[in-house]
Amino acid sequence: MHIIKKFHIFKKEELREAAISFSNKQFLIFGIAFVVCLASLFIILSNLNRTFMVEVPKNGGTITEGIVGIPTLVNPVIANSDADKDLTSLVYSGLMRKDTSGNLIPDLAVSLPIISEDGKEYTFTIRDDAEFHNGKNVTADDVIFTVEKIKDPTIKSPQKSRWDGVSVSKKDEKTIVFTTTEPYSSFLNNTTIGILPSSLWKDVSSSEFSISSFNNIKAIGSGPFKIKKVTKDEEGFSKKYELERFNDFTLGKPLIKYFNVISFDNEKDVLKALQSKAINQAGCISPGNMSSIKKDNFSVYTTVLPRLFGLFFNTKNNKILSDLNVLKAIDMSIDRQDIIDQVLNSYGSSANSPIPEKIISNHKENIYNNTIIDKANKLLEDNGWVLGSDGVRSKEVKVKKDKKIETSITRLSFSITTGNTPELRKVVELIKNQLSKIGIEVDISRIYETGQLNQLIRNRDYESLFFGQIINHQTDLYSFWHSSQISDSGLNIAMYNNRKVDSILESIIKEKSDSEGLNAKYLELQKEFSDNIPAIFIYSPKYIYITTKNISNISLDNIVSPQDRFSAVYLWSANTDKVWKIFEKIK
Repeated sequence: MHIIKKFHIFKKEELREAAISFSNKQFLIFGIAFVVCLASLFIILSNLNRTFMVEVPKNGGTITEGIVGIPTLVNPVIANSDADKDLTSLVYSGLMRKDTSGNLIPDLAVSLPIISEDGKEYTFTIRDDAEFHNGKNVTADDVIFTVEKIKDPTIKSPQKSRWDGVSVSKKDEKTIVFTTTEPYSSFLNNTTIGILPSSLWKDVSSSEFSISSFNNIKAIGSGPFKIKKVTKDEEGFSKKYELERFNDFTLGKPLIKYFNVISFDNEKDVLKALQSKAINQAGCISPGNMSSIKKDNFSVYTTVLPRLFGLFFNTKNNKILSDLNVLKAIDMSIDRQDIIDQVLNSYGSSANSPIPEKIISNHKENIYNNTIIDKANKLLEDNGWVLGSDGVRSKEVKVKKDKKIETSITRLSFSITTGNTPELRKVVELIKNQLSKIGIEVDISRIYETGQLNQLIRNRDYESLFFGQIINHQTDLYSFWHSSQISDSGLNIAMYNNRKVDSILESIIKEKSDSEGLNAKYLELQKEFSDNIPAIFIYSPKYIYITTKNISNISLDNIVSPQDRFSAVYLWSANTDKVWKIFEKIK
């Protein structure tokens, strides 16, 4: 021990003498070398850290979202407004749920249903651990109760048409069987509807269903978030919903701990709240206001929803619109990209078919130039439409009157009816200007508020209608284009009557969504529309969702409605941690 001690003392003394013998220059060189080595070591370790560490979602945190409108019916059976549907999507869950890829996955159900060979019977088994927010088990009775309320004509559920022709029965406490009168390719989408707790609602009559407090502050579902507190304004309207995660949610405890939803009167107020950081995110920002968003501070998500805007023609009110050559000239002369750029701030895509891109790709290059305009003018000229001194074309038309043939002059003119919003007003103004280049006169004075417009649509009181269609499922095409839907209670606003199209639509409903023949039927349908032109489609607007940078795991790629953004909300994260890759799964 003494020898070793002496050896260490000797070494220390030797080092001390060596250090004393260093010149200032040698000290400087040594110091620089030491710092360089230390810095290099730090860089190497940092690079190794970055290489072997990954970001992972972190438990906890709060999200505050701003919406336009006040939720009043937080109930999947009667939710009508976007505000209602947003809250309903967070609070309720169904037998099935969409994942981030748009595929249907089991939620309250144990697994995918057993489907009979004829495609008319669907048997579901409910998970044993499926619970409502109040701790009650989800049973077959709850599912049957929900469906019965949807089908109750007194309640007037917006979902009713999807459930007509569907019956539901109970096999046991956890097993239900749905039976359809015909094979129904989109039926599984119906089963994403939120389930009501029958024990809570059983004593509420149909006449009081829409005014129950269970639609608001006492709403109970089985979704990823449950209502913790509702704050009302001076007039008694619910302005802020404070939600907290439901730890027993069937697909796992959500990462976000609290999810607040604040109602605003208009979009401008939502924008102010975003900029002041009073809210984290919003999904109600229109393309025209995107220029005021500082994108460095936010993540901007966009997707094209299956919503198509176009001109729908009523040939009964204006015979000119039954002239196929006129319709072809109109179609050629509308500059879709110019409309998208000016009206939607480029947040949109051109549309050329009644079938949305979410169902089948229908996009074709939007070619618009002087050559196209020349071709449209020639087409009209060749078919007898002569350009007058006032810039409007007209045509001599022979008509039989009192057993005599008389000649009259018909101006190439029609009116467009639409809703009173800045977007729609701007679109019809641009269409008017574009069609004036080929000598067509367009009256755009028929602009109405929503209530009056809806009545005009029911009465089919328009020559042409600029309007939007939302096609969530392929069966919606039946509602919009089958001849049985021409009357005022139907949605066939072009009053289109084509037996071949009827047959195709009827076969599409029966076709399985993943069948090889379905795509061929869509192509056949597209061809019929192209040959007949009952409407001219112009654009599909993009849905815009804005969040702060810290919110992660959001995916909009496969949503078909704004509320679908919450389908995988239980996977969202408001915070992240960095961990070594080997600990990623453990985390």
